[in-house]
Amino acid sequence: MNATTELDARATEAYAVYLGHLYGCRPCQDEDECATGARLRETWKAARNRSLRAGRTPA
Repeated sequence: MNATTELDARATEAYAVYLGHLYGCRPCQDEDECATGARLRETWKAARNRSLRAGRTPA
């Protein structure tokens, strides 16, 4: 597994955890998001951005 593939997998996993939280969290469904939802969203965005940057970097 190369670095980009590993980063893609981490971003996908972070997104799955974030979505799982959203499906089970009433405050996130009714309002903007709870503190945990905000933290998970930021974690997913950071992982996604690392993956995107790695994909643009020449090997």
